[in-house]
Amino acid sequence: MFHTAGVNLAALQPGEMGLVVRAAQQFALDFDDANQYAVAEDYGLTIVSFDTDFDRTIRGRRTPAQLAQ
Repeated sequence: MFHTAGVNLAALQPGEMGLVVRAAQQFALDFDDANQYAVAEDYGLTIVSFDTDFDRTIRGRRTPAQLAQ
């Protein structure tokens, strides 16, 4: 389903879960946000979200409206 929809799945390996813990502690993120941040960091991705919690991070975030510009 992902492949036919043009969506790729990005995930961390079990040994990389320390990246999630570090992001949670460094930026005061909950698990879900820390996981998304760690994946973005690992893959060099831009975070696109309405969630302002990512504004506390080094990577920051873009909103969907910013991408439409």
